[in-house]
Amino acid sequence: MENKEVSHVGAWIGAILSVLYMISPIDFVPDVIPVAGWLDDVLIVLTGGLNLIQSYLEENNQILANVVKFLKWGLLLLGILIIAILVLTGVLVYNAVK
Repeated sequence: MENKEVSHVGAWIGAILSVLYMISPIDFVPDVIPVAGWLDDVLIVLTGGLNLIQSYLEENNQILANVVKFLKWGLLLLGILIIAILVLTGVLVYNAVK
C-alpha cells in the first residue's frame, strides 16, 4: 500500500510542477513564438495530468491505465514533433525574409 501512495505523491508533484511550468515565464520554447510557445505549455500540462490519471488508474483498471499511458507518450512525441516543425519553419521563414 505504501508503494502506491508514493507513486501518487510523485504524480501529484509532476502535475503541480507542470502547472507551475505553464505559469512560469521561463520555457523551452518562449511564449513570444505564437503557436509553438503555447503548445509546449499545453503539452507539459496535459502530460502531467495524464500521468496523474494513470497513477490512480493503475490500482483499479490496468487496461485503462495502459491506454492512458499510450495516449500520454503518443501525445508527448507528437507534440514534440509538431513543435520542432513549427520552430524550424519559423527559422526558415525568418532567414528567407532576412
